[in-house]
Amino acid sequence: MPNMRKTRCRNRGKTLLKMRAATCRNTYDSGGGERRWRHQDFGCYGVELMGLAPRVACAEHGVVVAQVPWAEPGSRFTRDFEMECAWLTAVASRKTVGGFLRIAWRTAGDIARRVAARLGSSMPCMFDGLTAIGVDETSYRKGRTYITVVVDHKRHRVIWAHGGYGKEVLDLFFRQLTDEQRASIKAVTGDGAKWIDASVKEHLPNAERVLDSFHIVSWMTDTLDQVRKRLWNQARRGNDKTATETMKGLKYAVLKNPGDLTERQSGALETLRDTDPRGQLYRSWQLKELLRTLPHQPVGQAEAELKRWIFRASHSRIPEVVELCRKIRRRRDDILGTIGPGYSNARLEAFNNKIKVTIRMAYGFRHADNLIAMIKLRCSGLPTHLPTPIL
Repeated sequence: MPNMRKTRCRNRGKTLLKMRAATCRNTYDSGGGERRWRHQDFGCYGVELMGLAPRVACAEHGVVVAQVPWAEPGSRFTRDFEMECAWLTAVASRKTVGGFLRIAWRTAGDIARRVAARLGSSMPCMFDGLTAIGVDETSYRKGRTYITVVVDHKRHRVIWAHGGYGKEVLDLFFRQLTDEQRASIKAVTGDGAKWIDASVKEHLPNAERVLDSFHIVSWMTDTLDQVRKRLWNQARRGNDKTATETMKGLKYAVLKNPGDLTERQSGALETLRDTDPRGQLYRSWQLKELLRTLPHQPVGQAEAELKRWIFRASHSRIPEVVELCRKIRRRRDDILGTIGPGYSNARLEAFNNKIKVTIRMAYGFRHADNLIAMIKLRCSGLPTHLPTPIL
């Protein structure tokens, strides 16, 4: 245990704890004399640790600075201060962290990255025992700037994240896995992105590719909105007042689930059904509802209903729906595979909401690595806690 001597610096209002570490046999030189590390504040007083950090001659790494027991190499803060900062960063806003600890936001990001790496190295490998994973990309800045996130469905935690998206980025994750870790993965959930299919096929040829039911329904809702916009523009250009009056209030009504409709939206949908039951918009809404309830049915019944949906959509003569029908027909086996095993990307979608909150809290970070560190502190099950005294 290093010797400690406490002094009060009245001019600076700080408490200095002078630490004297044990002298190493391989000491190379004094390394520039005393160094200071920021520690947790003592009430209204700032606290710094002062100690010698000599350079030592290492047979493997050459001449390096000796490591001190209270701080990480290259850091100007003690481990307790960094743990407090990481905990605050995960639960508080940028202004709170910077004002309470009197540090810059960029410094808080660097501390979060170091703490996340330190806590991650002390835990069992997150890649062991994977059976089902979820893959998705999340935007965190304007200009199509994304991060790719991988979630462990069994343990309900984020196990990997990296800046960017695409096959090249997901390949980086699979290359970090050993042969045994890759062989244990039986299912990969995600949206219908082709780059996910290509990467999974290359690295996990025996794994089942499961489409998320949320994204399957979102394909139809996007198509339904395209149909509504086209019909609205046609009615507006043709001065068809009857059609424009009928379509008023339908922008959100056709996209919502029937149980979530307001009274006004329900009335607008009933008016559409009574005035134009064979119209393109109402038939598109019916197809959306049929596809929405598909994942909640037994496998045998779902297969028959999907066949019926494909027949109705292909003969609907609605250009947007016919185009979507081609996509659904190509992914028919993947859609039925979603219903069978019961895997869902709902866990990843829930994490996406939490990640979005983290992105707002991390506003101002210039590097994706600091943002990813915050995501891991909040979503990876790392044992983040406030420092407590040893009793």
